[in-house]
Amino acid sequence: MFTHQRPSQILNGVWKFNPDPMQRCRQQQWWKNRSANDSFFPCWDPEGLWDIQVPGTWKTQFEELKWYDGHANYMRDFSAMALNDDQEAFLAFDGICYASQIYLNGQEAARHEWGYSPFACRVTELLREENRLFVLVDNHLSSDRVPGVRFDWNNDGGIIHDVRLVITPRVYVDNFRTWTTLNRETAEIGVEVFLQCRDRSVSETVFVSIPELDLETQVVVQANKSAIARFNVERSRIELWSPETPKLYDTHVATRYETLRDAIGYRELRTRDQEVLLNGKPIRLHGVCVHSEFPETGRTATEAGIERMIERVKDLGCNFVRCAHYPYAETFGRAMDRAGLLWWEEVPAYWLANIHEPHMSRQALGMLKDTIVRDWNRSSLAIWSVSNECAGSDSDGTDLGTGNYPYWKQAVELIRDMDPSRLISSADSGNRKTIDSVWTPDTGDAFDQNIRDQRWVPGHPDSFYDLLDILAGNVYVSMLGDGRLTYHEFVKMLGRYNKPLMISEFGSMSLRGSDELEGIGSDSLGSEARHVCILNEAYQSFCKLPQISGVMPWCLMDVRAPMHWRWYNAGQAVFRYGLLDEQWREKRAYAAVKRGIAAMKKTFNHRNERTDLKRDILEPTAIVE
Repeated sequence: MFTHQRPSQILNGVWKFNPDPMQRCRQQQWWKNRSANDSFFPCWDPEGLWDIQVPGTWKTQFEELKWYDGHANYMRDFSAMALNDDQEAFLAFDGICYASQIYLNGQEAARHEWGYSPFACRVTELLREENRLFVLVDNHLSSDRVPGVRFDWNNDGGIIHDVRLVITPRVYVDNFRTWTTLNRETAEIGVEVFLQCRDRSVSETVFVSIPELDLETQVVVQANKSAIARFNVERSRIELWSPETPKLYDTHVATRYETLRDAIGYRELRTRDQEVLLNGKPIRLHGVCVHSEFPETGRTATEAGIERMIERVKDLGCNFVRCAHYPYAETFGRAMDRAGLLWWEEVPAYWLANIHEPHMSRQALGMLKDTIVRDWNRSSLAIWSVSNECAGSDSDGTDLGTGNYPYWKQAVELIRDMDPSRLISSADSGNRKTIDSVWTPDTGDAFDQNIRDQRWVPGHPDSFYDLLDILAGNVYVSMLGDGRLTYHEFVKMLGRYNKPLMISEFGSMSLRGSDELEGIGSDSLGSEARHVCILNEAYQSFCKLPQISGVMPWCLMDVRAPMHWRWYNAGQAVFRYGLLDEQWREKRAYAAVKRGIAAMKKTFNHRNERTDLKRDILEPTAIVE
């Protein structure tokens, strides 16, 4: 459901809250009533609950809940204007982690089985002038959830993104989707409008306009269906969105009852052989991986936090961000549009050899659907990713009918159907078979130790690579000196498919200040010096590999993850792959990546870049610390 700038009541702020490991709220159905002052049961009242900020996670707001996973309850009282007979009301949640049950005025309004992604529920008949809203949250770890019981970020529970009460007309535009197709002299803009009404016999004239371009047309849309409006504009009249010129046009979709507005950039993304093309021109993606992880608010993004992240990303010289490993808040995409940063969005199909099982696929595909319809107008959103490191011996197959391949096929088909204007990838393309045992999700980040004696062959059938627009792989090296061979082998292994290649993760880990610690050598795993060497070696290799369209070191910042307890984790359960530490202070790795990106830009300056990627390899620019 489109909620941006729609008539609504923001329900963020202070709510009542309690952790509920024994599920007392569910047992006693607190949402139905509260106890009288002289009664013991049900054993709650608003005065007995804690105050909590929404959006937010309980893990950063209460020290005693820092590592708590389980059941919790949110409650808020609010007033609302009385609805007219020709209005509908919806509760819209931009993201809850994980599963949730919504009760309004004692009645169930919705259940949402999975986390992170947005959803809305109709509450027209339940809404009163004075209201009590209960949200029951359950973020316990389970092998039957997506992600499962192990993943490399903290499982921040709670109402982590915005909540609002949205009011619409009885006949309303549920959503609209835009795309751009470039011809030699013109740009064709398509706008698909989705109309909703309980009375399916209703149809409505919808007016679509882009005032700055003096474009306006109208279409008739049947309720519960869609119709497409099209514009053709001379290319000389439109400023296409790009990182250099992130132009946004106010776009209006209106009926006689309402007008929806969004700031949209118009651009075309496609591939040609091993190149990514933005508006018909090759673009090399100089990126970095990030988490939605902020020192004070955890998984919850604030406008200030996003702007601070964007400043860091741009300071590195990036034009691309891999937003791993789950859907982020809606505000992320809008900030990326304004900043001119292309980005990658994915669902948390992460280390799951069983993502193909129906109950697992249902969750991952559900998150994907929820997120696509929210973000499909973000010009900066370049790539949908369908998984991260879910390949391995347990998911191998010889065709798309076995192992995890049915899920990958369904996910790609879903995106092609819903949002064909974007590219599709997966951080599973780098899976390989060698003379040694193949990596599996169960081994987590225990990567291959022996690179030099291996012969790499693709770990998937050809039909898997045929599904994707971009072949991306997470490629780590364990030993200093192995980088050049490793990245060349990656290119050699996948080059046969003649598609753009990306290194979706690479790097190492370090504790900020570790080089000053006694007994820590420059080649010690966890030292800043070793981290810098791994990164330097990688960028020197990338400068010799024009076949690689984009690279993204892991990760911009250190993140909380209670799986890592080595000396360089400093007893804090913090994953130390960051270029910044968990307080966003620079490590030596930050400057190394900044130098590496500058070297790649100098090497692959588009004015001098070879058009035939199979010609002589370019000499790299030196990376000097």
